[in-house]
Amino acid sequence: MCILITAILASSPLVWAVPPADAGRTLDAGHQYHLELQGIDVDINGNPYQTPKKDVTVTLGRTNLGNLMMEFEWTHDPGSGVPASNYALILGFDFNNDGKWQDLDTSIGSGSVYTPDDALGLVALGPNINICLGQDCKWLNIYIPTGLYVASWGIDPYSTSTDPTWVAIGGPPGPQNGPNGSVYNPPKGPGPQYPGSTPPTNLNPIEFTPYATGYTGTSYVMKVGVPLALFTQSPTGFGFFITQQTAVCVGSDCGTPWLTWIWPTQGTPPTDLLNALGEKDPTDANVGIGAQLLGNLNPNAEGPYNYALADPPTYSNEAVGGFAIATDRIALLAPWMAITSALGAALLVALIIARRRKV
Repeated sequence: MCILITAILASSPLVWAVPPADAGRTLDAGHQYHLELQGIDVDINGNPYQTPKKDVTVTLGRTNLGNLMMEFEWTHDPGSGVPASNYALILGFDFNNDGKWQDLDTSIGSGSVYTPDDALGLVALGPNINICLGQDCKWLNIYIPTGLYVASWGIDPYSTSTDPTWVAIGGPPGPQNGPNGSVYNPPKGPGPQYPGSTPPTNLNPIEFTPYATGYTGTSYVMKVGVPLALFTQSPTGFGFFITQQTAVCVGSDCGTPWLTWIWPTQGTPPTDLLNALGEKDPTDANVGIGAQLLGNLNPNAEGPYNYALADPPTYSNEAVGGFAIATDRIALLAPWMAITSALGAALLVALIIARRRKV
């Protein structure tokens, strides 16, 4: 377990190849796209497993609240013994589209991380994560509920470190009671605020509405409204990936890894997406270069799907035993939570949250 966490948190430089920009790396608002996501290979008991490509339909519309409506639809069979709710969809935005994660308004002080003026991460988390370690959970007892979470790049005001990184800047409403006596509370802070706000006093909260995610059988959907006011230029940098626990075999060796699919297609995809998304610029420790993995999004384009997606979808939770939905104000997780292992990623997220609560 310690080896796993060490590997996740390692900061050694990573190398990946980004293909040149082309039409296949740009999405326009008002249109629907049938995308083929690139799979990232994994290891099954020492044997390489080639993750197949995944088809995802992306529809970009509008809401009457002035939001870009983003809807993602895909299918997945998790296999025997794997909960269908074990999935996450992560969206990354680089608003000035320069291939860098930055915090541009650091002049406002420690509250600048709450105003995502350049780097924004959204995570739709499918499962409720419950961690109980040690007798009666005495070593670690943490509950993280399903929902949509938000992160921003900057300095964590509740950390002793002064190095910019991805910071959890809010959470679903709390407290929420989990199993084994655990209680979820959102991290400290005012939550996501529009650029121009000066926390802790001058606040203008960001709302990502409507939001919904769920599944019926093997069909999955996530949709979220992202305020158009956040897009400072067009096109902006954008990319996403899906990670889903899956039962797979290589010959007689079987396992239940979290498989990952990424858009846009990379020349050589990173084997460690966690580190790739959080990698620092070797010449400027304040800047992250994971945004080089992104494609482009034109939020101001017009098309037949504009204003067509105002209502959240509904799902049936009968016969599948799982359903997750959250609405209105939302916030929390780091987009570099590429879940390479259910326990490993859950521990990573839990430790981030626990660290911020202690201050």
